[in-house]
Amino acid sequence: MDIGYMIEIFPKLISTLPITLSIILTSAILGLILSIVITALRIKKIKFLSPILEAYISFMRSIPILLLLFIVYYGLPVFFSLLNLDINDLSAIVSAMITLIIFNGAYLSEILRPAYLAIEKGQHEAANSLGYTPFAKFRKIVIPQMAPIALPGLGNAIIYLIHDTSLVFTIGVVDILGKANLILASSYGENKVEVYLTIAIIYWVLCLLSDRFIKLYENHTYLRKIEKRRSFSSKNLLKKQKIEKGNIQSSSD
Repeated sequence: MDIGYMIEIFPKLISTLPITLSIILTSAILGLILSIVITALRIKKIKFLSPILEAYISFMRSIPILLLLFIVYYGLPVFFSLLNLDINDLSAIVSAMITLIIFNGAYLSEILRPAYLAIEKGQHEAANSLGYTPFAKFRKIVIPQMAPIALPGLGNAIIYLIHDTSLVFTIGVVDILGKANLILASSYGENKVEVYLTIAIIYWVLCLLSDRFIKLYENHTYLRKIEKRRSFSSKNLLKKQKIEKGNIQSSSD
């Protein structure tokens, strides 16, 4: 194995990292927003929307991400042409982002929905009875109790997203693997093991950093505050309920 060659090509491969990171961050943020909307609509159980959302989630979970990538990249221009809209110049990067956003929107919804349903019904009823606005209830009651349940799954989803970005080179995005193919083409396919091993190390480091960040976020900062806030909120709810019950009994006496 030629370690010197791996060191030589490393700067060339790492130069495409901003493209990969931009796809990861955009897809993660917008995918999470989409999943929140989908989760809220599924929980509300809107009659005409529920079957559509269930079909969408089932479809996204059932097809390979590579196939979905091809459907979006080649299919969107055809679909919009039926509406007399020309998007043939849609870039491969944008197509990759759209694919990962709609895919992760469905995947993350399956993480957020059980986390939301795990909250006791009495918590919602108590918050409603005390006059909490929907936003205040979501911020003070729902998020503090959802986060400890959902965060490990969200961390795994980021790792899977990093893995999925390795496929975007198939539609012409010059990311890390796309650059590797160019390097291999210029060297007539020599040193394949060194090229792919260098890529594996880069992805390994990305996943390690992401996993480390999630664990630090979970163990040292965010969840400690959440646990305190959740305990505080629960105690306050119980205290206020007792006070209100006492007031009602006093007034009846």
